Amino acid sequence: MSVFESLAIQPNVYYTPEEASQLLRVSQDAILRLLESQRVAGVKIDHEWWILGASLLGLTVGAQESEATLVADWLAASSRSLKEVWDNEEDALHDKL
Repeated sequence: MSVFESLAIQPNVYYTPEEASQLLRVSQDAILRLLESQRVAGVKIDHEWWILGASLLGLTVGAQESEATLVADWLAASSRSLKEVWDNEEDALHDKL
């Protein structure tokens, strides 16, 4: 299975917040905020959230979260990867330009 196939959101599958955060490439906190604000429909069973894929796919319709919040969530989720790519010895030559 390719990376892209593993990131496909299936509308009739339930996902945990962790899985949803990986699928959407955002933090788990962002997913929990979406659940708490009811922008994403979820079912809580024994203290665990389950989110229907169709609800994740419907996020683009009527998205209200500000661009700044989305960028901040993306940066928080990606900061480690970005640091590995942009803050290394090879790149240090360009830091003083």
